[in-house]
Parts: sequence; C-alpha cells; structure tokens
Amino acid sequence: MTVKIIDPHIHLFSRKAGDYHWLKSDNPPFWSDKKIIQRDFTPHDLTLSKGMMLEGFVHIEAGFDNNKPWRELDYIEELASENARTIAAINLVDSPADFKIKLAKVLSYSSLVGVRHILDEQALSILSESNTQANFSQLNEIAHLIFELQLPLAEESSNEVMSLLTKTIADNNQLRFIINHAGFPPRDPHGKQWKLWQKNITALAQYPNVFIKCSGMEMIDRQYSLAWFSDVANFCLLSFSQYRTMLASNFPLCLFSKESYNAYWQDILASNFIKQLDTKEKSALLYHNALRIYQRTNE
Repeated sequence: MTVKIIDPHIHLFSRKAGDYHWLKSDNPPFWSDKKIIQRDFTPHDLTLSKGMMLEGFVHIEAGFDNNKPWRELDYIEELASENARTIAAINLVDSPADFKIKLAKVLSYSSLVGVRHILDEQALSILSESNTQANFSQLNEIAHLIFELQLPLAEESSNEVMSLLTKTIADNNQLRFIINHAGFPPRDPHGKQWKLWQKNITALAQYPNVFIKCSGMEMIDRQYSLAWFSDVANFCLLSFSQYRTMLASNFPLCLFSKESYNAYWQDILASNFIKQLDTKEKSALLYHNALRIYQRTNE
C-alpha cells in the first residue's frame, strides 16, 4: 500500500535569483556543515521511492528577499505545481501602514496560505513591540490565514515569552498559529529543559487555533536517534491530538542528518512512533492534516 505524504515544511533555493544572506559562508549561522545545503534545490529533489508518494508540499520562506517577499513567491509559483503552497516572509515590526501594503501584495498570490517572521531568540523583543500586536490584528482579519511560529520553547526566558505569546494567540483567535520544528525540544528527555518544553507545549495546545509540526530534529542534534524523535512526536501527539499534529522534513536541512529526502521519510516511517499509529492516525499526520490546514481560502 502506497503511503501518501504532503510535506508541510520544505525550502527551495535559487541562489542566483535570491539573496539568502544566512546561507553564505561568511554569515551566521556558522555551521561547519553548511556546505551541504549551499546549492539550489527544486521540486525535482523531492523524490521518494516505491511505496511513498509526495502529493504536495508547503514551501516556507527561506530568506530569498525579506524586503520584497513577493519575489520568493514569484520564484516558487514559476517552478512549482498546483500542489504547492507558500508561506511568505513578513516583518512584524514594520509600521502597520507598511505591513498592510506588503501583506496585500503577498495575499495576491494563489499559492499563499500564510506568513512567517522567525522569532527565535528575539521572541521577547519582537512580541513586546506595539507594531507587532497591531500587525497581528491585521493578520487576524484574513480568513484562514496561517502564522508560522518559530521559537525555542525550552529556554529559561520562556516564561515571559509565553505570557506574551499566549495573549497574542488568544487575542487573535481567527489566526492559525503553527509551531515549527516542535518548538525545538532539548536533547535530553530527562532533564529540566525537557520538562519546561513539555510545560510550554501543553500550554500552547490548549488553544484550538494552534497546531504543531514535528520536523527540524537535525537543528537540535545532527545525530539524533529515532527513539528521541519518537519521544518528541509522541508528546506532541498526546498534547495536540491526531488532528493538530503534522510530520514534516525541513528539507533540505534534513540533509545534515540524512543522506537524501527519501532516506529521511524512510526513517520516519520505520520509527516506533509511526509503527504504533493506526491507519487513520498515520494518514492524518502524514497527509490529511496538512491537506486540511494548508488549503487555500478559496478552496
């Protein structure tokens, strides 16, 4: 039986067309293995072996041109099929007037389903900005729009961040927030940080407009084990249920840990986490949830 996959978190690169400041060797992050991904990636790289079928994907902004985020959407729509969805870059701290102009421009693209401003270690300062809250209100007015939520949920400073974040989520309950990379769970599933991560995941799961993607494990540990992945995914599933949890690849960054896109999905399907799921649960996490959550507003 063929396993159908919609991958809700991939990045395609065209270094000639885009900027990709972060991808250049002279700029942070200074990963020793950055050269693995310092090339172009197109949908042709998303090949799967017999028994798996890629039915669609969501391209997440990759720093193509953050000042003119529509340029990245032009690039993706030129090369991708109708089964592709896009998440555009957006600057939450722009003036509301500038934000409105840029938002209107990216919303004109047929593939666009949401936006992202990477919060990461700047989460507290970004969420504290008055412009940010005004701009979230603008996003909240767009039916079915998604905000991709990327920040670590196991940091000591997370209490203050969580207070601002949960208020933002509650105040914008028509906007769908999707946690990227499972909130960067810590390596040690027995330590203090793991308990903090669990606490914050549990808190965010209480909001029905929050969803989670299990991906990006290589960003925490290049040699992560499938047992650790299963621990992470199990807790996300327990917290968010089978209806608000998705599995994704973070391609091409998954190549830091796996030899190919196909190898990544083969390992995921071989994990104890997947083996414990029934047919309906497996289909939800690999295909149906992404199909439902990332559908365009006119569908």
